[in-house]
Amino acid sequence: MPSFATHHIFAATVQRVTGESAARIAAASPAGYRWGAQGPEPLALYHLPFPSPVHRLAQRMRTEPPAVLFEALCAAAVQERSTAALAYVFGFCTNYALDRVTHAFIRAQADRLALFMPGYSAEARRRLVESDIDGVMIADYIDASPASFEAYRLLDPKAPECTVLARVLARTARTAYGVHLAPAAAYRSFHDMRRLLRLTHSGAHTRTRLLRLERIAGKSGLASSLIRPAEPLAADCANLTHRPWLSDGVERTDSFTDLFDAAVPLAVSLQRAVLDRYYQAKPLDPRFFPTDFTGSVVKK
Repeated sequence: MPSFATHHIFAATVQRVTGESAARIAAASPAGYRWGAQGPEPLALYHLPFPSPVHRLAQRMRTEPPAVLFEALCAAAVQERSTAALAYVFGFCTNYALDRVTHAFIRAQADRLALFMPGYSAEARRRLVESDIDGVMIADYIDASPASFEAYRLLDPKAPECTVLARVLARTARTAYGVHLAPAAAYRSFHDMRRLLRLTHSGAHTRTRLLRLERIAGKSGLASSLIRPAEPLAADCANLTHRPWLSDGVERTDSFTDLFDAAVPLAVSLQRAVLDRYYQAKPLDPRFFPTDFTGSVVKK
């Protein structure tokens, strides 16, 4: 899945081209929309580095059939009767669309990175690919100096609507998965994500300390892979040169930006469907969800 700044940029791009009603709701609650654009990721970072069953919930959201998740998100937003809650679901739509379209690409680039980073685990390589792409997208859309850009400031865990978002997450977990998630834990996850991102983007001294700890632990890239490279990697993780890569055995040459653009209409269509679900109680068409967040086909 792409990293947090790329998801933010994608959500902002979708907001510019989506329907007027959806764009107006996203603009009325920017924090709700931005946090929704991070999808289940705050739950995956809850209380790190300590283990938590909340991490399992984030994994289930990403890998189980998403139609149930989005129905539960919509139902929770209706119960809240809040613009922030609806904006949050709109943001979640963008997270799903971009993850679904780009997951195979990122996995292929992480596999290729093994040639350049042989000591890195598959997880560390994936994170490094995501961080490198984050830098490319920030340079294209926000700031010419992505390595020093404090992108974590785009996420505000203290925004007043975050209490609403926490209740939406808690209701969704109970409805979709039968899991008890306290709203306080959901609220804490926003703060934990912001804290971790700030830690990994607070200067060269942090990188030096992380590298030292990784050497002691014998796990290269465990945390430093979260830091955006000072310059784009020579491996060209965004594939701007259009090298061939494989997706389910099919050779493709798309760059990340090609896939980014291709995901926009999907997000717009899903936001429109969510709007109808919210105001007219129209069920979401399951054809919107042929795959999970990782691009794996949902079994019928």
